[in-house]
Parts: sequence; structure tokens; C-alpha cells
Amino acid sequence: MEAIAPELPADSEENFASHLAGMGSFLIDPAGAARRVYSKWFWIAPLILFSVISIAASFVLMPMARHVMEIAPLPPNTSPEQYQKGMNVGLTIMRISMYFAPVVAALIFAIQTAVLFGASAAMSIKASFRQLFNLVTGCSLIQALAAIAGIVVLKGKGEVSTQAELRPALGLDIFLPETANKVLTAIVGYFSVFEIWWTIMMVLIFSVAFRVTKGKALAAILPLVFLSIALRALGAMFQR
Repeated sequence: MEAIAPELPADSEENFASHLAGMGSFLIDPAGAARRVYSKWFWIAPLILFSVISIAASFVLMPMARHVMEIAPLPPNTSPEQYQKGMNVGLTIMRISMYFAPVVAALIFAIQTAVLFGASAAMSIKASFRQLFNLVTGCSLIQALAAIAGIVVLKGKGEVSTQAELRPALGLDIFLPETANKVLTAIVGYFSVFEIWWTIMMVLIFSVAFRVTKGKALAAILPLVFLSIALRALGAMFQR
């Protein structure tokens, strides 16, 4: 039978500097990260760092997105004036999203935490919303690294000319042709090094923090994985 980790004490270092120093444990140290899960205010540090990275990535991406929109062919039954107006609206939404990155990120993490909290409750796992929020925000740093990797790939390509190129392949979609079905590409593209890394760390930290087997931890995490895949597929359906 798989051993259950002993109960962990709450993190005794309740200061911002300690939380900053402890964020790295969510990348490589499940036991250390599990202790941070019990902290009251740990989530603030990773939320700030994730937001900073998101703002920087959006700042780099925006000129590329503008260029793609400017050279894209006009949609059917759309005048140049209408297209220009739509492009301006789209860029404005991007700017607003960039400036409100902390709020947007906090909302997304709260939704993810609610899903995880519901799954945990259904499996009789004793975990508070705050503890799970710490877990979600801490592991979001892995997803922030994925955003950095995506920008590096885009900058390495040089000029970007299509919407598809704005979403560089970081997963198994790298093996699919550009003409592949968009929904299939989105689903296959989920399985990247970063998402697999994120899933593994979520499972290991959850297992240690809440004293459950890795199998039970995986069962609690899977709804988040399925939700992410479903949202990717849904987003692909609305892409031109």
C-alpha cells in the first residue's frame, strides 16, 4: 500500500520575502510546496509574479497581433471601415486585459480552485478553499514559464503573419500539419512539457499536503485537466 505523508504544520514564516523564496518549491519540491499550501497569504506572491509575466508577455505580443490583423484578408461582407473598427475593439480589449491582469488571473485561479474544492469535497478530502487557492496559484508559475517559452519561440520566428502563428506549438501539436482540424490541434496541443509538469506537481503537492495517495490526488486534479482541454477546444471552434 502506498504510504501516506504525515500531517504538515502550518508555515511559520508568514512574510512576503519568505513566500517569494518559497515559490521555487512549486517547480521541483513537493514537500516544501506542501508547507506553503498551509500559509495564510502565500497566494499573493505567485499571483503578483504571474501577473507581471502575463503583462510583459501581452506587451510583447500586442504589436504582433496588430500586424496580423492589419495584413489579414477582409472577412466576407465586411467593409474596410468595419474591419478597422473591429480591430480597434480587439486591441482595446487586449490592452484592458493586460492592465487588469491581476484581477483576471485571480478570477481564473478562483474558478480553478472552486472546481478543485468541489472535487475534493466529493472525495471527502479535507482541504480548505484557501489551501487549494495557494496550491493553484503556486503551480501557476509553471504555466507562466510556458508563456515565456511561447514568447521566446515567437520572437525567434521573426515576422508573424497568421493567427495560428501567434499560438506557437509547445505540445504534441508540433507534429500536426497547419491544415489539421483546429479543435484537434487545440486538444493535442494541451499535452506539452509544461502542462505535464504542472499536472505532476499538482498531484504530488496535493498528495503530500492533504495526506492522500497519489491516485486519489490525481482523481481530484483530473476535473481541472478536463476543464482546460474543454476550454481549449471551445476556443478553437471560434477561431477564424
